Amino acid sequence: MDTNFDPYTKRVLIAGATVLGFVLLALILQRVASVLLLIFAGILLAVFLDSLTSLVQARIGLARGWCLGLVVLLLGLAFAASGWFAGPPINDQINRLGERIPSAIERIQATVAQYEWVRSFLLGPSGSGQGISFSGQAMSFVAGGITNTIGALASGLVVLIIGLYAAATPSVYIDGAIRLLPPARRSRGREVVRALGKALRWWLLGRIASMAIVGALTAVGLWIAGIPLAFVLGLIAALLSFVPYIGPIASVVPAALVALADSPNKVLYVLVIYWAVQLLESYLITPLIQERAVSLPPAVLISAQVIIGILAGAIGVLMATPLAVVLIVLIQMLYVADTLGDSVPTLGE
Repeated sequence: MDTNFDPYTKRVLIAGATVLGFVLLALILQRVASVLLLIFAGILLAVFLDSLTSLVQARIGLARGWCLGLVVLLLGLAFAASGWFAGPPINDQINRLGERIPSAIERIQATVAQYEWVRSFLLGPSGSGQGISFSGQAMSFVAGGITNTIGALASGLVVLIIGLYAAATPSVYIDGAIRLLPPARRSRGREVVRALGKALRWWLLGRIASMAIVGALTAVGLWIAGIPLAFVLGLIAALLSFVPYIGPIASVVPAALVALADSPNKVLYVLVIYWAVQLLESYLITPLIQERAVSLPPAVLISAQVIIGILAGAIGVLMATPLAVVLIVLIQMLYVADTLGDSVPTLGE
């Protein structure tokens, strides 16, 4: 049997095999993306704990295990103290937030019901005579919320375990990964790992600082404007700003609903406050922080959030930015520097 193919046929077969390989790889990644990102989140936690542990160890000179235990203890005490002193008022504001949002939705429903074209646009021609009601979906919503909560707690436990073990003995995992490389490439592999750790540390520092400032400015601005639940809305803004660009936009929604339930005129105040905070964050706070921390182009961040979010859902959006940091460092060191031979400063330097 003649297995020799002409050059054109070979090119077609190679192209087809390549496309098939990429399709199979995409399907596999879609199946395991969430698990891989959970592991990556654990590694990110380990980087955070390792940074604090190294700082404590440099100050007091104890063994690494004792320093890590001290860091975990201090963090636990800080969270416990925060929960003890700030927990009741935060819980009260969260409960009030939960009470206000339905009334804001009802106000929106009443407004929409006054305009037939808006109802037709939202419900379609066949649904123009229907009311906008969520009562029929209440039980499924509650069941879904319970399932999602259990899943989030389980995922958080996995991340915590991975982070603690990796932070306790990072050399075990780093050495194990380096041994998978050819001997001639192991030295370069260690350089890449160190660069990745440094870039992630500086990225975490910049993100935490930015989150704290955004949350404080938002809470103060809402409080001055007389918006109810200013503290918890500022906390939501701080947490959601962990995800650049998408998070700040999402944080406007609960604040706007609270303002709408209190007074429709206050919605404009909320929009102005959030716009002003994001303006300060984009043009003053972030540039000052990123003089030393890691800076990424906006198009790269948004593209990473969309692509990884499609593959892995919410956790993909959360982990998109640090994953983009890792990919850029790898490209800079392994492709631009090693393959092309160009000298380029890596992120975090």
